[in-house]
Amino acid sequence: MAPRKRPDDIEFELAEHTPIRRAIGDRTLQSVNEIPQFRVQKQVLADELLAFRKQLKDANSGSVPSHNDILIKLVALTLRDFPRLNAWWDPAGLKLLGEINVGFAVSTEQGVLLPTVRAADAKSLGEIAAETREMIELARVGRLRASLQMGAGFTISNIGPVGIDVFDAIISPPQTGILAIGSIMPSPVVVDGQVVVRNTMWLSLTIDHRSVDGSDGARFVAALAKSIEDAGTVLSQ
Repeated sequence: MAPRKRPDDIEFELAEHTPIRRAIGDRTLQSVNEIPQFRVQKQVLADELLAFRKQLKDANSGSVPSHNDILIKLVALTLRDFPRLNAWWDPAGLKLLGEINVGFAVSTEQGVLLPTVRAADAKSLGEIAAETREMIELARVGRLRASLQMGAGFTISNIGPVGIDVFDAIISPPQTGILAIGSIMPSPVVVDGQVVVRNTMWLSLTIDHRSVDGSDGARFVAALAKSIEDAGTVLSQ
């Protein structure tokens, strides 16, 4: 009679942790263990964002900035008024950065990488789009230099076309905030007292409570939401 197997005696294939996966694990573990994190969330109308990108596409036969490129620019412009969210936490004090550098999450086979668009508030949409395209290509073939992942004072993580309503992101130390952006999807909303179907997206801001209070986080999300809902006007100025 063959010996009875233990319940946990199951055949498996070992997928060894890559160096990138280990680094992600160490950094996120540090973040959740050391940073008192809280979240501010808001559903935002995205019709104007979609319309603005369509205008860009209709006017340009070449490459067109993605929704994420537009959001990087809008986030950067909004950060001008919220210096405590464009900062690095340090035991000696909060380092308010003199440049607005926005990191953005890129999914690769090795794990999520965070390329950075430097001085994103001062660059045109075309410049941002060219940079992100190049860095995404480098990231996905394993050639993104470490220097291109440094210097961000704030990060966005956009779930893109996956179809997820809302999610939370983990702060990348020593930054003080990260914005999780849900998919753009039609939703019932109330406009002028009437229930209508509009394209919407969820914003979920995770903040380091050592550096930023809830009122500041709420004001940032509200200001960014207004910019997204008036994207064409804001970016045409």
